[in-house]
Amino acid sequence: MDAIEMLTNDHKKVRELFKAFKGGGGITGLLRRTVGEVTGVERRKVAEQVCTELEVHTLIEEEIFYPAVRALADRELLKQVNEALKEHSRVKKEVASLRELHDDVDSLEQRMSQLEEDVEHHATEEEDEMFPRLEEVMPDDERRELARRMHALRMHALKERAAASASAGASGAPGGERVASR
Repeated sequence: MDAIEMLTNDHKKVRELFKAFKGGGGITGLLRRTVGEVTGVERRKVAEQVCTELEVHTLIEEEIFYPAVRALADRELLKQVNEALKEHSRVKKEVASLRELHDDVDSLEQRMSQLEEDVEHHATEEEDEMFPRLEEVMPDDERRELARRMHALRMHALKERAAASASAGASGAPGGERVASR
């Protein structure tokens, strides 16, 4: 797997999570939303997953992927990276705002909708503009090596988040809420 494939898979995963927040895709999701079968607890859990995925995704892009793209010194890619970093800044603020919400379901839905719109814009630009250009100027083996490094950072970041969440849950601090299973 190369870096482009890895990031595209991330985009797909987050898109699926946004669908899950709405109760699923297609007719089933529409029906679940219409009859109110998507619970607040369910939405909060998915929103938390979206936040974690986006935090890790932006981390690996900013720490490994974008510096490697910048090192190519391609004018088109440099412009795209600068634009992507501005979009990351907005998404990070939205994620922080979502993490502060606890019981306001209406606000959660509005903020998730705005986040989905911003993330979709960002992902589409990368997939339609940055990634095709990158395939032209970065060798396959270099993209595979980037993916290896990005994967290692992802695993490290997820491990840290899991430990922090477990610690917060044990102390009763926000962010460590436990959801009882049915």
